[in-house]
Amino acid sequence: MSSRPRKWTFRLRHILEAVDRIQEYIAEMTYEEFAADQRTVEAVLHNFIIIGEATRHVPAPVTSRYPDVPWSQMRGMRNVAVDEYHRVSLGVIWKAGKEDLPPLVPMLQAVLEAEVDAE
Repeated sequence: MSSRPRKWTFRLRHILEAVDRIQEYIAEMTYEEFAADQRTVEAVLHNFIIIGEATRHVPAPVTSRYPDVPWSQMRGMRNVAVDEYHRVSLGVIWKAGKEDLPPLVPMLQAVLEAEVDAE
């Protein structure tokens, strides 16, 4: 077995970095401040796109081993932000950033650790 992590694991690291950036951008903001700050909205959306795009490159056998990780929702957020940008709800983006992303971090860290150790 190789001690090198599988190539797709860098995608998980990209997801974790994007989550960190989103949380940093909105940490000290209220929803009203967020909604009024176009730069922050666009930066957050960009990072949700990164999360969704990176998720698309995690192999199916990996995603099936970790059904508690919301893989399809992560891809879905990207699809809405890119393909249906005119329908993006700032309330949904805000809720995802504040409520849905924090529990995702330990899940993804556990996947990364387990998969790298299994290599």
